[in-house]
Amino acid sequence: MNRILTGKLLLTFVLLGGAIMSFLLDWSPNHLLNPLWHPHARYHSAILLFLFAGVALTATWLLWRRTQEPTAAFTAAALVSLAYWTPFFYVPTLLPISSYWAGIPGHEPHFRGLLIYPNLVVVALFALLTITGWWLGQAGSAPKTCQAPQNTIS
Repeated sequence: MNRILTGKLLLTFVLLGGAIMSFLLDWSPNHLLNPLWHPHARYHSAILLFLFAGVALTATWLLWRRTQEPTAAFTAAALVSLAYWTPFFYVPTLLPISSYWAGIPGHEPHFRGLLIYPNLVVVALFALLTITGWWLGQAGSAPKTCQAPQNTIS
């Protein structure tokens, strides 16, 4: 499999898989269906799920359409993906009343004494796959150097 195809498949997985996973995980009792959430907060969260799904479909289309600028398509798809995934790391800093943990407060998972948020592990993996897919697309789409034809006198 060539680099461009591998990059497209990785970015497609991150974009479409992320949109599907977001619906499956967020349309649940601990998020959108949580009776403790304000109805208007649920409304906005649902809108954002649909927005990401539409943007992910658009970025996927950019990747797979015929184009003279495949590197631009890879960059656009990667930027869309990173725009969605990277805020997971810093939103609680900007909005201190928010939390990385969707479960019962005080029951956050630990591994060997370290606090581990499973959602951030998945997000880090998706960000890494995004960067890898973008890099493969850039490396595979790099212009080939051509040598000038040599004049031969016969």
